[in-house]
Amino acid sequence: MTRVLIVDDKEENLYYLQALLTGHGCEVETARHGAEALVKARQAPPDLVISDLLMPVMDGYTLLRHWKADANLKRVPFVVYTATYTEAEDERLAISLGADAFVLKPAEPDVFWKRIQAVRSAVANVTPAVPKTTGGNDEVMLKVYSETLIRKLEEKTLQLEESNGALQRDIAERKRVEENLRESEERFRATFEQVAVGIAHVDTDWRFLRVNDRLCEIVGYTRDELMRHPFIDLTVPEDREECDVARRAMLSGERNDYSAEKRYLRKNGDTVWVRMVATLLRDGAGTPKYFIAVVTDITERKKLEQQFLRAQRMESIGTLAGGIAHDLNNLLAPIMMGIELLRLNDLDAGMRGVIDNMERSSKRAANLVRQVLSFARGVDGTRVPLEIRQIIREVEEIVESTFPKSIELRSELAADLWPVVADPTQLNQVVLNLCVNARDAMERGGRLTLVAANVVLDSHYAAMNRGVSAGNYVKIEVTDNGCGIAPDVIDRIFEPFFTTKEPGKGTGLGLSTVLGIVRGQGGFINVYSEPGKGTTFRIHLPARLDAGAAGGALVGGRKLPLGNGELVLVVDDETSIVEITRQTLEAFGYRVLTAEDGGRAVELYERHHREVAVVITDMMMPMMDGPMLMTALRRINPAVRVIAVSGLGANAPAPGDASARARHFLVKPYTAEALLVLLRQVLNELG
Repeated sequence: MTRVLIVDDKEENLYYLQALLTGHGCEVETARHGAEALVKARQAPPDLVISDLLMPVMDGYTLLRHWKADANLKRVPFVVYTATYTEAEDERLAISLGADAFVLKPAEPDVFWKRIQAVRSAVANVTPAVPKTTGGNDEVMLKVYSETLIRKLEEKTLQLEESNGALQRDIAERKRVEENLRESEERFRATFEQVAVGIAHVDTDWRFLRVNDRLCEIVGYTRDELMRHPFIDLTVPEDREECDVARRAMLSGERNDYSAEKRYLRKNGDTVWVRMVATLLRDGAGTPKYFIAVVTDITERKKLEQQFLRAQRMESIGTLAGGIAHDLNNLLAPIMMGIELLRLNDLDAGMRGVIDNMERSSKRAANLVRQVLSFARGVDGTRVPLEIRQIIREVEEIVESTFPKSIELRSELAADLWPVVADPTQLNQVVLNLCVNARDAMERGGRLTLVAANVVLDSHYAAMNRGVSAGNYVKIEVTDNGCGIAPDVIDRIFEPFFTTKEPGKGTGLGLSTVLGIVRGQGGFINVYSEPGKGTTFRIHLPARLDAGAAGGALVGGRKLPLGNGELVLVVDDETSIVEITRQTLEAFGYRVLTAEDGGRAVELYERHHREVAVVITDMMMPMMDGPMLMTALRRINPAVRVIAVSGLGANAPAPGDASARARHFLVKPYTAEALLVLLRQVLNELG
């Protein structure tokens, strides 16, 4: 392979020659002036050099003199390629200095390549050109060289003088045009990149030509990743046929544009609603060039539309339910009074059983009517200071007397429960409804646990739960170990009239009423469930403490354990949780590394495993979940300490997989106190 050294200070000339010679199988080296060329050539002599004449630092003539004076380089063919020195005297000077060829710019590629081949052939057959000036003739050569330079300077001066007038006249216009062009480009760039909608230029075969940052944000891909995907792949599969039909119609001229509301697939698999408007751009001859697609994220609008429609339905249902409940109460009143009158008669055992059954049914109907009225009227009630302990004791009595004996009831009530201000009837209804749901989830029996305790929710907890304020609360938990709730329906369980029970066994009003009552009392409710393992409903009601009530200090007044610069790795795919956890740990003296997924966590742990004291990881993450991450970490360090975090309230990976289990567990959402205390406990174990 022929090695060629190209010497030119113009980037475009270097690019042109490099492309031409590389295309003909040559290996190309470049230099920007003669001095650089000499250094490179003396380090690795080329097979051929092609040099411009007018260059900074060292011009082509001087390079040619040094080249032919070097014993290792003088036999390497030297081709002059110039656009400035174009007269016969210039060529004679170059040839006299030893140039093997003198070519004027620009030369056609084929003509230039033939000259190069001719030079190579000539050199292969005869002794290469050497300088014709030797010894005492150097002064003559230098004189000719100087005269040539002076002549060129005179020519250039004359040209500059002639051009100066035109340049002065043209400069103002050029500045104006350049300024307008720059402003136009800046406006286009700012519009393209900063506009609040996604924009893409797409060729006629669905390939991306250009995308802006907003489109990358909408679909969750980086710019490079997006450019590697066909545009059609963003659309969900069931909508792609419609897009292709519209594309063909625009290409054929049947239509000029296309707009539609459709679903896009994000990189993480989520679906996002967008409005896409596409226009086909054509050239002057009418030939299609590319599509301009404008994509607007309308996911929030779609959600609001659904919420609005649901609110309208709920308003209609509430109005209807209120009217029906009123009429039902009127119908039930004489029935229930009639039952009491019938009891005054002397009835046999069979008839008493019928009446008892009628009484139970009418009371059940009356209770259902009360639920409907609570839902329809917004669960307003009279609020008074009350003790949660008394409410739970009343529910315990009902459970023990009416629930199957196969259900074991346990209660764990703190001795110093704070008072709350609430409607006692409604709060009783909340706890009883949750107990009834727990009973129905344990058809073959099980364990029902009622827990009440004082809790202080700090700003860390509040930041992880939208709509929750920091402060003092009384927590009520109703837990069963029954069938659990399927993940695909758990988000709907609080919807009115939604039920998974068989017809006749549930109305779908119980949990919607519970939610309404709890929110009406200023509290909030969470549910944690695993199919086949059980469910926990956790209610938080604001505590109302007297000025001297014991235990009323917030977390800010408690002495929490501090870190000593230990390094903690926090892994969670929820950015808000990672940030609030990092801020909390750093505020209490820890150093923190963060990772948004398991793969990144493994990478960080491999680099820092000698420093990382504890890993805090979410259990539910895409790609690599918590159990898989723990297995990978224990391959690196079998003694790694892990705190597992989950919103499911259970630490149960695959059975028998000990490497995927954690000894320490936190349930989301957790307080800063819970995090810091458990972290200190784990660190003490290390000591």
